[in-house]
Amino acid sequence: MPEILTDEQCIKTRNVKENSWDCDISVCKSLCCHNCAVLTIDEVSELISNARKKYDLELDQKRYFRPAKGEHGTYFAIKMIKGRCIFLNKEDRCRIYECRPILCKLYPVIGVDSIDERCPMAKRLSKEKIAVLKKKYLEEVDRGIQVEKTFMFI
Repeated sequence: MPEILTDEQCIKTRNVKENSWDCDISVCKSLCCHNCAVLTIDEVSELISNARKKYDLELDQKRYFRPAKGEHGTYFAIKMIKGRCIFLNKEDRCRIYECRPILCKLYPVIGVDSIDERCPMAKRLSKEKIAVLKKKYLEEVDRGIQVEKTFMFI
């Protein structure tokens, strides 16, 4: 059975270059990690590979991802435990932060024309930065995932 992620193996700060916000998670309790990120099979494979390289972790696809069927295909949702991402630790920090999925990197953008207004960063980011994130969402998030309205777990 694959190793369970421990706090020693997780990234404890958000001091990385790409889409690193100066978040105060005491305000929102890592709200971004209470959304269920949906990935393509290629994104799952890339995440598993990157977690192996960056954190020396062996992530079992069946343990950490759940198949989700949409109108446009079958995808994989990161498993949630009590409404929290399986990769979130007890301190509300992401254990795979440096190799997290694109949907996580783009948060609070949750769609081509949508942002999660509950996120404190949604109010702090400039309109220009939000526009850049929305453009990246359009360019980098799988087209099928963008147009899906609902996913059914299978």
